[in-house]
Amino acid sequence: MDSQAIDLVILPNPHGSDPLDDDPEYLVPLKRAADILTECLERLPPETVRSIQVDEAGKLSSFSTDPREDSTIGTEYFPLEDYQLPPEIAKQTVLRSELTEIGRLTSGVDLISYPSSLCGSRGRKVKGQDCYVFKYNSKSPLGAWAEIQMLARLPPHPNLVLLDRLVLDELSKSKVVGFTMRYVPNETLHSSKSWPSFRLRWLRELMQVVDDLNLKYGIIHQDIAARNLIVDPESDSIVLFDFNYAYRVGVSGNDVLSTEGEWKERDDVKGVLLFLYTLITQDPALGLEYQVHLVNEEDFFDPAKWIKHPDVELDAPVADFYFELMAWARRRRAEKQLTHYTQAPEHVDWPDVPVEEKRTMNLSFSVAHRRELGLPYISWERPASSRVDPARRLLATGRYADEEAAAQKGSRRGSPGEEAQASRQRSGRSGPRGCRWPTLQVGGRR
Repeated sequence: MDSQAIDLVILPNPHGSDPLDDDPEYLVPLKRAADILTECLERLPPETVRSIQVDEAGKLSSFSTDPREDSTIGTEYFPLEDYQLPPEIAKQTVLRSELTEIGRLTSGVDLISYPSSLCGSRGRKVKGQDCYVFKYNSKSPLGAWAEIQMLARLPPHPNLVLLDRLVLDELSKSKVVGFTMRYVPNETLHSSKSWPSFRLRWLRELMQVVDDLNLKYGIIHQDIAARNLIVDPESDSIVLFDFNYAYRVGVSGNDVLSTEGEWKERDDVKGVLLFLYTLITQDPALGLEYQVHLVNEEDFFDPAKWIKHPDVELDAPVADFYFELMAWARRRRAEKQLTHYTQAPEHVDWPDVPVEEKRTMNLSFSVAHRRELGLPYISWERPASSRVDPARRLLATGRYADEEAAAQKGSRRGSPGEEAQASRQRSGRSGPRGCRWPTLQVGGRR
């Protein structure tokens, strides 16, 4: 499910159009609808499916590719000049239509290659191509504002993955739809079994990069965890990435439109402690998907709890890891705490989102409505990975390279396939007597 379309699954529900969210009689068919969607998509035609209808037995009864039933929500993006970046950074841009998709890593994160005119020594080769990571938010540019600003302005650091280029839309060629980063060809420490043992040096590197972020630059990452840590096989160093939740110390997140802010009980010292404890012990009581803010760090101070799991390999005794970590944590807790990021000696600063822009960007629109009016919009739909033609070059726009030129010339209406299907899919819809047809939006990556 990675085509980034949003579908409607329509199923019978005897409780009316607005059942209680915790009604088990509704949750069961709701879950079934999600399962059916996953199962059916591979069997449905390659045209973009906008909705499917399920009968009371849970079987697919009909589907529609009518573009008028498209429930995808679109958004506007900030112009490059709004970011007020230093000139040497602002000129490092690439159009989304110039990026070639190599792979799909996770939601909103793809592996891509640049056009040959931009290729250099910074990329890591995959299938003979220099690759980079393309990160984007197809739902709201507000969510990426702080991360882009932060990664664009932080100085180079051996243990951080920072911004490489700003990605602009192919329509206006002036709006920032995402950014690229260098690619580290390894699995995260959450999923990797390839590293022979976890090294004490990597822990020291992690503690140092956290000190640098917190104390030198005035930034709190707020999501130190194995899923956001990776070992660079080239430098043999630990690398921290994913600044989705990062914020500048003292910046308030009370404004509902704020792009950053403190999340209580998620400070980075606690994050490092829980990461190392989980990695060493594999404690099933905590699990790998723990929520930092819901865990009391004092529960893990007792060295008797730090029992190494038999499948975990370390290059030093557990006691060495434990006592270095605790000495660092005690030092950090005892020293004077920053109350505002400007107290950091090399603090990183950037402008707020312009007030009027902020409120505009918080408003979404219906893609189907814009398509009907012939208005431009940025589409994130693309072929499901199982249906990608390996003989053709797929771009980050979701279109193949041989389709892109034609798409740029035409208006942003539905594709010919959509229009042809729409003419055949105009039938109405009705449910069993006495029932209404609630809808389930299943969004994201098909």
